[in-house]
Amino acid sequence: MTLDFDLTGDLADVADGLETVTLLRRGATPGSPGTVVTGALRRSAATAEPVVGNRQEVRRQANTGGNVLAGDAVWHLPAEQLGEPPGLGDLIVDGSAARWTILEVQPATLASRWRVSARNLVVAHGLDDTIKVLQASYAKGTSGAAEPVWHVWRTGIRARIQEQDARVATEHRARRAARRYRIFLEEELKLDNTHRVQGPDGTIYRVLGTVGPERLGEPLTIEAESTP
Repeated sequence: MTLDFDLTGDLADVADGLETVTLLRRGATPGSPGTVVTGALRRSAATAEPVVGNRQEVRRQANTGGNVLAGDAVWHLPAEQLGEPPGLGDLIVDGSAARWTILEVQPATLASRWRVSARNLVVAHGLDDTIKVLQASYAKGTSGAAEPVWHVWRTGIRARIQEQDARVATEHRARRAARRYRIFLEEELKLDNTHRVQGPDGTIYRVLGTVGPERLGEPLTIEAESTP
């Protein structure tokens, strides 16, 4: 008996748990709507996700050669719904608004779909804080000099705030204790000294500099210090 089964068109008929997702292109204008893709299929990757204390610690599986982390998944995207292939660094946003950074793209099933390896940075790197980013606008103060007025620029960004050290800083001839932090962000944002980070407890952090990801699948790092 011959089975009449064509994977190029029957994926939606045989796969359970198909999802509607949005593909956001890397470098696109912030706030752009992206491309809605129906019939996406997600498959979990083999990972380890040990829990130490109150935070998920990232540990690599020995049999993956250090390439697969907790939070990795394989997605299958129908090619007919995309004008061009997904690109490295593009984002898949699933129905729960989780963001998946694309690390690898391969054609599959006679090029009818794209097999995409992707990483959820929140899970993979323990980004369990939710922060706001503030931006300064300048207005003339009582002394006549321009003074910053801080307003919310972005909200709901997943991050991890990690204390580094404490030091004594001198500001306007006054000495104060300054605590240094590294803040790891899910999103690649262009930040400078006109931005501040507000932590979930209301603490404000001054942005000293940023370090971009060395490779795809890693978070943006902010060097920061707490403000008085």
